[in-house]
Amino acid sequence: MMNLLSVNRVVKGKVEQECKQVLALTLACLADVARKTPAMDDVKARQVVLKIKTMALSDLLAVFRAA
Repeated sequence: MMNLLSVNRVVKGKVEQECKQVLALTLACLADVARKTPAMDDVKARQVVLKIKTMALSDLLAVFRAA
């Protein structure tokens, strides 16, 4: 999937940005035990958003391939 997304540099940049944000939140969870629960909630919420965006992009790619 990443290979398909990397064809468009705008999409690739946005995907990389989202991944970096998730990584930063994950590192925050590991570094600060006191803030772990709120940070994990942020990670889980962002994970749901990424899953929805990925499904939408996948559907969009399928439409373009079919055309």
